[in-house]
Amino acid sequence: MTFNLDAQKRITGKKSDLTALRAKGMIPAVLYGRNMDTLTIAVSKGEFQQCYKRSFKEMSFYEINLEGKKFHTILKDKLVHPVSRNILHIDFMVIQDTATMDFDIPVNFVGEAIGTKEGGFLDVIQRTVKIKCRAKDVPQEIQLDVSNLHVGESLHVRDLPQGKWHFEDHTDVTLVVVHPKKHEEAKPEAPAPEVAEEKPQA
Repeated sequence: MTFNLDAQKRITGKKSDLTALRAKGMIPAVLYGRNMDTLTIAVSKGEFQQCYKRSFKEMSFYEINLEGKKFHTILKDKLVHPVSRNILHIDFMVIQDTATMDFDIPVNFVGEAIGTKEGGFLDVIQRTVKIKCRAKDVPQEIQLDVSNLHVGESLHVRDLPQGKWHFEDHTDVTLVVVHPKKHEEAKPEAPAPEVAEEKPQA
């Protein structure tokens, strides 16, 4: 999935300048990559957040439009405020289609596991995998069919479909497993109330 974002150049200045920029609904950011100088830019907070919310389930690229020039990028890093959770800064890395890089790709688990009908429950251990490939060969997602999983069975990185990429995660890494449902532990019986013994009258 590719998102288009308009950007504007910004001048690196005082901390107060960044605060004023954020107050206008903009997020400070940088563009960097091979054989280019780092560019300081700003993007619309509203536009970026709309794109970012849609990017969780698929590998996403950001086409940054800056003064009539387009930069094909990926979101490399972001700084988030620890309390408000607002995004304070973004790093966009410019990539070439032929560049070989590492990418984190979402795994889409499809189907209904047989084990869930046997009384078990599906437990997803890892939702993304790291691959190495050329940028033009990056899949938006990798599907993994869990339909044939019985209780006690699992699927690993080695079970993922192959493509024009190399998995960086170890082949034995578990992605999903069907666990048996835990039986409710019997609650201990409440102790019988103590009865005070009556002393014989003298």
